[in-house]
Amino acid sequence: MNPNPFTIQTHNLSPRDSLKSLLILFISACLFSSQVSAQTTTTFPSASSCTSKDLTLVGAALPGTTTCNVCTTGDSVYRTLNLSINNTTGSKRTAFAFWGTLVIRNSNGTLSSTRAISGCGGPLDPGIITTLQFTQIGYKCGQSLTIKDLFLAWTDASKTSTCSSILSATINPKCGTLDSIRINTGLDAGFSVTNATCSVPGTIDMTPLGGKSPYTYSWGASAGGVIPSGQATSQDLTGLVAGTYTVTITDAAGCTSVRSTTVTAAAPVTANAGAAFTKTCISNANGKAIGEAYVAGFTYSWSPATGLSDASISNPMANPSTTTTYVVTKTNTASGCSNTAQVTVTVDNAVVIANAGNDFDKTCTTNPNGKVIGEASAAGFTYSWSPTTGLSDAGISNPTANPSATTTYTVTKTNTTTGCNNSDNIIVTVNNAAIVANAGDDFTKTCSSNASGKQIGVASEAGFTYSWLPTTGLSNAGISNPTANPSSTTTYMVTKTNTTTGCSGTDNVVVTVSTSVPDAPTFCAVQPSLCGPAKGSITILSPLGADYEYSINNGTSWQSNVLFSNLDAGSVTGIKVRRISTGCISSGVLCDASNCSQSGARLVTTTPETQVETTTTNLKQLNIKAFPNPFTDKVKFLITASEAGNGSLEVFNTLGQKVKTVFRGYIPSGANTFEVNLPAMRSSQLFYVLYLGDKKVTGKLLQLNR
Repeated sequence: MNPNPFTIQTHNLSPRDSLKSLLILFISACLFSSQVSAQTTTTFPSASSCTSKDLTLVGAALPGTTTCNVCTTGDSVYRTLNLSINNTTGSKRTAFAFWGTLVIRNSNGTLSSTRAISGCGGPLDPGIITTLQFTQIGYKCGQSLTIKDLFLAWTDASKTSTCSSILSATINPKCGTLDSIRINTGLDAGFSVTNATCSVPGTIDMTPLGGKSPYTYSWGASAGGVIPSGQATSQDLTGLVAGTYTVTITDAAGCTSVRSTTVTAAAPVTANAGAAFTKTCISNANGKAIGEAYVAGFTYSWSPATGLSDASISNPMANPSTTTTYVVTKTNTASGCSNTAQVTVTVDNAVVIANAGNDFDKTCTTNPNGKVIGEASAAGFTYSWSPTTGLSDAGISNPTANPSATTTYTVTKTNTTTGCNNSDNIIVTVNNAAIVANAGDDFTKTCSSNASGKQIGVASEAGFTYSWLPTTGLSNAGISNPTANPSSTTTYMVTKTNTTTGCSGTDNVVVTVSTSVPDAPTFCAVQPSLCGPAKGSITILSPLGADYEYSINNGTSWQSNVLFSNLDAGSVTGIKVRRISTGCISSGVLCDASNCSQSGARLVTTTPETQVETTTTNLKQLNIKAFPNPFTDKVKFLITASEAGNGSLEVFNTLGQKVKTVFRGYIPSGANTFEVNLPAMRSSQLFYVLYLGDKKVTGKLLQLNR
């Protein structure tokens, strides 16, 4: 905008001075019109050299057309800049020039625009304040205007020194500086606003401008603003929240002006502590991140810090041991504003107490079938036992434990809601080892062997008791090794018992009693006589067989041959039979018991390969004897046949099944001996059947198991 020709306003001018002013006005107009082009070539002295105080700029105004200089806030206004200069010298100065920056601000203090501004005018009479009019300035009513960084220059008292002299720098003008000067736009107000923060309320420091003091004030608020109690007519306001504040200023002349400014507040802070969660042994077992993603320009502080990975970050890992409510404080580092939020971490991982029960011993008498272990079932829990061997059910709280060997059982008890578990152990000591009893070796009691019995069993072992059945024939049925002397074949059973565990075992021993005395012999005695043989003889007729031997001297000597010959008279003192296998001796008989009516007796002897027969005649019967009976694995049969013929001898069991064919073929008359081996088996009863011609003879056998 081109500057308008300026006018000179004088204060306290005489009529002469007024005339002079009219002349100067014309000259000044010419000078002013050329200042722009001349300014570009002006070279100013250093501001530090401008120390003169001859002329000072004391006021700047944009006066209106009315007394109160009223305008409506927001309207566009165009007014002429008036500068007031005080000439403190005693002489007139022809010209005064200025250069600076025009700053226009909105009513709330924000910058609207800036531009360079300058001008030159005069003259200025001595000793008074002269107001010069310069360029026209456009602005909006309610805005504030300031000229800052002013450089001022003026001429000396010479009449030839003019604005041209200053602008062309043909002279060294006198000069000065001024930081800034506010332009009076009429009754106005200047605001110094301190915006509210989150912790400190805002303030308005209002300065009335223009008009005539004293002033009165009336405040109002809008857009969220609130006038604190007691401050509606104050010049300044404190304790303000964000909003628009409007003041009506009234000066002493009754002029009013309405001006507004705005107080802002820092943006509120929104804190986020994150979502609540539950920590169990299977869900979030190691905790979980809480809070929010980090936002630049903010700090974070968590309380309590217990269980947090870092209490000063936006999203720490929360892993408390008990239910905890965490509070985060989020603070804007620029405004100081903060806010809080909280989140609760529920900890549901209470320690599970498992109980496997008390250790116990299993013996043959104590808990022989095991025992219940564990605890009563608790709702909301599962149970698992390991190992499963010996348990009635490995998936319940209290199974029956009945292992066969010492076992350590472990139960794991699990909370079905939290997944938390714990274990406990129990030891079941099994002390029921099998007892090995030993009844000793079977033996046979005969008239010559073990005739008084024999010790059975084994030596006593500490920690055990012994019991024998039957007790008949035993020296003591309660010791480990009694003497067995039964009168008949007996199977003894010993029970050996561990006194600690109650476990026992049994074993058997068979004592075979073979002490039957042979029948007294029958014989045929041939006596020596005067008319007959000089020597006598004895022929044994029964019993016959390879298991017998005979004595005619009352047992002093024995022979297996049934014929005793060449006997002197009186040499026979007693005839006896002895069974070789048992040593049992028959009762003795004397010669007067001779029976020669069976002179057809037949003597049979055997060898492993052949059978030798001595035959007499007139045998009129068929009989068979088996010995020994009972037997173990070998048995002999003595067949006495009165007539020869084809026949067979067979052995059967009680089921009628054939066990052995002893002989099948021709059987000579007389005495015949057969020996057979039968396989060892459990004690059993057998039957033998002899057929010879149309005759049949049967008998019983008892085979014993050794």
